[in-house]
Parts: sequence; C-alpha cells; structure tokens
Amino acid sequence: MTKHMLRPNHLFVYGTLRSESLHPLARRLQAQAKLVGKASVAGVLYDLGRYPGAAFPKDGRERVIGEMFALRNAERLLMQLDAYEGVGDRGALLFKRIEIKVRLDRGDVADAWTYALQEVPSRARPIPSGDWIAHLRSRNPRAARR
Repeated sequence: MTKHMLRPNHLFVYGTLRSESLHPLARRLQAQAKLVGKASVAGVLYDLGRYPGAAFPKDGRERVIGEMFALRNAERLLMQLDAYEGVGDRGALLFKRIEIKVRLDRGDVADAWTYALQEVPSRARPIPSGDWIAHLRSRNPRAARR
C-alpha cells in the first residue's frame, strides 16, 4: 500500500463549513460528502472576525467542536475546499491542511483532514467554548447563517 492510499477520506470542519452554516461551500460539502456526526479535536479555536481559525497543539487540553464528513470524491472536493481556505503555493497563507485524530461524540476516533492556522494572528481572540456556531449565536442569533 502506498502512503497516498493511507490518507484519510474524512474531513473535520469547525467553522463556516459546518452543516449549521448557510455558506455556499457548506452546502456543497453536504451535497458531496456524508455527515458522519458531531466531533471534536484537541485544540484552540480563534475568532478572526468573519470566520474562525484553529490551532492544534499536541499538548492541547481545550477542544475544538465541529463535525466530521466522509468524503466521496475526496481529491476533487479537497481541491475546491483548499482553494476556499487559501491553501496552496501562493506564499504566506493563513491556513494549511493537516491530518489529525478526531473524536466523534459517540466515542469513535478516526483520522481526518482539517484546516489549521499556519500561525495564530495577533488579532485572533480565543473562543472559550471551542464552538464557532455557539459563539456566533451568542453574539447574534442570525450570524450563524453566514
């Protein structure tokens, strides 16, 4: 088996791509992948204004709340999502796609892709709950529609 074949066919999302979001790419993800369930990852979630970012330190005690999707056409969909997240060869980028261990709410653990901050911007504010949708709703009940 090649290393390429060992790559995950799952994606962990924690922000504008979550199923509660009305962002067009969240809708595309729902149409082209299967929602496995609610999940979390050790890490810190940050408010960057119109969207969140997350850092996943190995010794993280906080949790980032999100969802895991099983990808049907992983390569094509990930290319589209990479473009949305600004991942690529264009110099100083905010996000990178990484593999992480995800814990589903039902207890299973699986490998998945996610988008992590290259480094935490100085303007970033930690979100204590680790939940972007709950954070938006606490500020403005209509804001989760972005």
